[in-house]
Formats: sequence, structure tokens, C-alpha cells
Amino acid sequence: MMKEPLRHGMLVLLGAALFYATTAVSHASVTIMGSRIIYGSAASSVDVQLKNSDSFPYVVQTWFDDGDVNASPQDSSAVPFIATPPIFRIQPKAGQIVRIVYSKAKSLPQDRESVYWFNALQLPPANVGGEQKQNKMLVVMRTRIKLFYRPASLGQPGELVKKLQLKAVSDAKKGAGVEITNPNPWFASVSNLSARVNGINYAMTADMVAPFASRTFWLSGKAKAPQGKGSVNVTLVNDQGARMSEHYDVIWR
Repeated sequence: MMKEPLRHGMLVLLGAALFYATTAVSHASVTIMGSRIIYGSAASSVDVQLKNSDSFPYVVQTWFDDGDVNASPQDSSAVPFIATPPIFRIQPKAGQIVRIVYSKAKSLPQDRESVYWFNALQLPPANVGGEQKQNKMLVVMRTRIKLFYRPASLGQPGELVKKLQLKAVSDAKKGAGVEITNPNPWFASVSNLSARVNGINYAMTADMVAPFASRTFWLSGKAKAPQGKGSVNVTLVNDQGARMSEHYDVIWR
């Protein structure tokens, strides 16, 4: 799950200047229950639960994007999913159900998963703290989680972390890396990736590996590729948001 500040021009409801907070200094009060949305192809719709943990209401706007973090609600027409209601008021300490429907405006592959992103943006009321009659900063927070469209014929991914293929690679400029091949029809959501070579630990920037695709991750802080046997720890996030890890042995030559 990703929380981030609103980009300018994203919300048509806003007419005043707002302070855009980052997750480092702020936390969303309106949260999405669950870390991802799994939309099975046999489903007519999927419900997503949002909860307001604050003592005052918010206006929430929802939309989808296809991977562009800067996409606005106006850009969501390219995504074949519809959220209802798209804009709503969520009361203090209350919840709200958002229904997601596959519009079939775009045909999606049936031999693999497809991924989109669901956005929920919270806007606090302008009169919060108004009794103090002082200048205020309104914080607008956006939460963004993945939606996986899963054809029924694929079944469940199970222990996907054990079904990957890893290979050590090296590059004169980038140094040492690990190529991860995902020969499966499901996305491999890598949340953590690290290597140990010759007694030294290296971090790598984790990211998704698409179905039937390969992706290279480079060891940080190493200009020259190491030589010899090493181990790579891969951690994936499953459908329930739990983390599963597996060690792979690789050799840099």
C-alpha cells in the first residue's frame, strides 16, 4: 500500500491552496482495509471497505490508474474498472463500502493477471479547528493500492515465492545484479530483496515482476561485481498481505 501527497490538479473538488503532506510526517486517517484488491474474473463486483479513524468527517474521492502515479481522476477512463460511489462523505469513526465493477471497456488477457491501481484521496473539512480562529494547514492524503484482475482459469498462486528463477548477472557500469524470472501467470510482488556475497550484505530496491517476464535488480553500493557464491533472500507479499520469504543460491562469475 502506498500513501503519498496529492499532485496539483488532481482533485476537481479543491478550490483553495492546500498543504500536501508526505507519509514521512503524516498518516492517512481514512484507510483501506486490505493491502491489495483481487478481482476474480468470475465476480460481478468486488467490495472495498474504507474506514475513518478520525473524530471528524472527510470527503473521499476514488479513481483508478494504470501505473502512472501522476494520473488524475480525469485520466481513469483508460482503466476498465469503475468505483461506486466515486465521491462520498465518510462520517467520524465510520466505514464506507466502495463497489468495484469491471466495465469490460477493455479486453484483458486471460492467460495472466493484469494490474491497476485504486486511489482514495481524503479531504478534511475546511472548518476543522475553526473555533481557534487561526491559520490552518489542510492535509490532503492519497492512498494507492494495487488491483489484480485474475482470470478464473489461473487458480491461486500458492507459494509463488518458491516458483521463481534467479540468476546472478554483472555489468561493467552497474556492477552485480540478480535477474528474477517469473515463469508464472501471477504477478510476483517483491517487497524485500537482499543478497549476501563473500560475507557482505547488499540491499536491492524491490519491485514487482510481471507474469512470464524477467527483471534485473542491482546490488546497492557496489561498483564492481563480486565473485563467487552468494545467497539471495526474496520476500513476496501474498493475497492476504502476508510476507513469504525464500533463499536462493546464485554464483557470480
